[in-house]
Amino acid sequence: MKKIILIFTMILGICACSNSDEQDNPFGGELVGTVWLGKGDDEGESYSFLSNKDYKFVERGFIETGTYTFDGTNGTLINPDGTFSFKIDGITMTVEDGSSSVFIKN
Repeated sequence: MKKIILIFTMILGICACSNSDEQDNPFGGELVGTVWLGKGDDEGESYSFLSNKDYKFVERGFIETGTYTFDGTNGTLINPDGTFSFKIDGITMTVEDGSSSVFIKN
């Protein structure tokens, strides 16, 4: 009986451990209401997602608005200056606007 309990306890312990390949994604997939702050050369810039289609970009006093599409990981920003792709991985958003600009979820 002790062996059965020991084996059961070992199996339970192994099953309770999560797979190290699984990573928590603190983003959650919903952009509405989120604010992303620029990092490095992009410090002082931010993206705010106002609705399911509208966003606001702020860069040192300059404000630009536009629309976006987003599939949960990849998206497209559309504004008067053009169309730019972006990708979200966890709390990091990378915008391809001629260079790779990195933003962190606030």
